[in-house]
Amino acid sequence: MKRIAVILVDWNGIEVTLPCLQSLNALEPSDKFSIELIVIDNGSTIPIAERIKNKFRDVIVFRSEENLGFAAGCNIGIKYAIESEYDYSLLLNNDTTVEPDFVSYLFESIEGNPNVGIAQPKILFQHDKNLIWNAGNRFNKWIGLTSTVGYSKTNSDKYDSITSMPWATGCCMLINNKLFTGEGLGLLNETYETYYEDVEFSFRVREKGYKISYVPSSIIYHIAGYSVNSNQETQEGRTHPFVVYLHSRNRIFLLREFSNWYVCPTVVLFQIVYYALLMLRFLLLRRPKKLRAVFRSISDGFSNSYDSMNRSFSSPIVRC
Repeated sequence: MKRIAVILVDWNGIEVTLPCLQSLNALEPSDKFSIELIVIDNGSTIPIAERIKNKFRDVIVFRSEENLGFAAGCNIGIKYAIESEYDYSLLLNNDTTVEPDFVSYLFESIEGNPNVGIAQPKILFQHDKNLIWNAGNRFNKWIGLTSTVGYSKTNSDKYDSITSMPWATGCCMLINNKLFTGEGLGLLNETYETYYEDVEFSFRVREKGYKISYVPSSIIYHIAGYSVNSNQETQEGRTHPFVVYLHSRNRIFLLREFSNWYVCPTVVLFQIVYYALLMLRFLLLRRPKKLRAVFRSISDGFSNSYDSMNRSFSSPIVRC
């Protein structure tokens, strides 16, 4: 029987983590695999282990005393899964709920296809389960643009074909653990912290010759934006300027690493226009912190290196 580690990263989001765990607790049993639930408390202001253990005794909780970012938070769980000889790691956003059979479909898509390294489900919005959040992903190499399929479209059989795609979303991806070990890919790139770390890892997986599969029969529901959007409107909007910084910087990281020489002219031209329009938007909206965040992201995007891929954690990691 194969073993799957389901890994959730929580940062001050216990109110969505508990319903997520509740839905995972109702997964259909299988004679082909077993599941263990792992929650990473990624520096929450108030530790969450006790509240989780009161409701779900079998859930393993690790705590970092500081927010390490999504990539490093996931890596805590992935390292545990590798050391404990799990066959698969399933990364899952904590602001999701799942269908009872969603893991089975993902498992079958990889287990029966040795060339598939990662599988992703169809992801619908939590507030309206007829609307699509993600039904696969695209990448336009000529302009360096990532996009998702079906966003905010009504769910239909149009989005029900199993397809290969260039990248999988970190919202939910089942990963064959041999990619971390036997293929020598290492873990998620912690330089990225949050945003595009899933795309970067997916690109490395495909460079090894593995496929990434969209599995529409596997379905989950996503709140979307829970951890990054504030409930209060400010002069800078609802999204924190640091989110703009990470998103803009990591976009440059990704394109520097994976753009082929022959697409560089069109990629550079498109990105110049993109960042110019982004800065103009924040200037017109009078959002100086976000404007500065974009300037800083461009500078850091061209000066920083990828030397944090396998860094050791500076913050103590405790199993609760």
